[in-house]
Amino acid sequence: MSFQDEIAAFFADYVDAFARGDAEALSELWEPVGLFPSPGGNFAMPREAFRDHCVTLMDFYRRQGVVRPSGELLSASELFPDVAEARMAYRMLGEADTLIAQWEHVYILRRDERWRVSLTIADGEMAAWAALGAQL
Repeated sequence: MSFQDEIAAFFADYVDAFARGDAEALSELWEPVGLFPSPGGNFAMPREAFRDHCVTLMDFYRRQGVVRPSGELLSASELFPDVAEARMAYRMLGEADTLIAQWEHVYILRRDERWRVSLTIADGEMAAWAALGAQL
């Protein structure tokens, strides 16, 4: 499998876990501690706390009317052996595929037995929800 195919498959699993509301599966796609640089300050979150965060985030999406998340891999590059950067475009869709929100996300991934997220920059998501008056 090519590098591009591996990253595309990783994010297909990632979006699918969100779509199923499977916080456990989603959190397993992260390193034991994930890093979150943000405009308000950087922080790290252990996997178990991130799993709980995913439950909260999935509930937030439902309350905003999201029925189906979709994601498209825009780019991926291998920075070093087993280290990659990826940019995803997300669209949160409501009933009849009505667009609720959209943004881009940047990820740094590492591969051991599989690819996992080490770091994400979620400024685009935070700005998209803020523009709609929804506080994450």
